[in-house]
Order: sequence, then structure tokens, then C-alpha cells
Amino acid sequence: MTAENAQRTPCEIFSRSMGFIRPVSNFNIGKYSEFCERKTFTEANSLTTGQRHCELMKKAA
Repeated sequence: MTAENAQRTPCEIFSRSMGFIRPVSNFNIGKYSEFCERKTFTEANSLTTGQRHCELMKKAA
């Protein structure tokens, strides 16, 4: 692999902020901090699966 092939094109990350899709690189310090604290949805952590769901359903009954 040559040095020319080793260079990669930077990838821009976009996120919704205040109702608009914007590049994360344009966020101010506060908005970027909020972006970093966000949690990504995974099915394993959802309320409809797992032990936590069973516990909540028993309490609701």
C-alpha cells in the first residue's frame, strides 16, 4: 500500500439539533457535550425485553 492509498476521506457526522440536521463539527461546546451524553437505543435495553420489563409488569398487576 502506498502513501497515496493510505489517506482516507474524513467522514462528517450529522445529528438532529433543535429540530435541524446539522454536522456535529458545527455544534457549540454545550451542544457537543449534550451530544456525547446521549444514549443509543438497543433492543436489549428496551423496556419490552428482559428482566426489567418483567419486574415492572408484576408491579403494575
